Amino acid sequence: MLRVNSIKYSQGGVQFSLFILRVGTGLLMLTHGWSKLTNFSEMAPHFFAPFHVSGYVSLGAVVFSEVVCAFLVTIGLLTRVALIPLLIQMLVVVLVVHQGDFSHQELGLHFLLAFIVLLVLGPGRFSVDRLFSR
Repeated sequence: MLRVNSIKYSQGGVQFSLFILRVGTGLLMLTHGWSKLTNFSEMAPHFFAPFHVSGYVSLGAVVFSEVVCAFLVTIGLLTRVALIPLLIQMLVVVLVVHQGDFSHQELGLHFLLAFIVLLVLGPGRFSVDRLFSR
């Protein structure tokens, strides 16, 4: 019987949890990026440019992060490398774009925390990365 106050865990449970976290956050981030990709030309001229580059460059970097990197995280390929642009993006969103507005920072913080966990623990057993690590 499973005890709710137990601190025991199984390796299989940890691996399955990493799988759920990686695929879930990857797919959720991918949905954010997909809408930006499909509406790129309409969004780019007005997109926030925190580093004083054009909206096209800023949006291009965000689309790369939210589509390409999120896809790599989802399938577990080059996971830790793909997490770096996502972590940087979430830091910019939280600390610069939505500075001082917790209601808008909250989603970015959730993604940031999940990405940090994945960076520390890795993609887990159920990933493409594991195929190459053998």
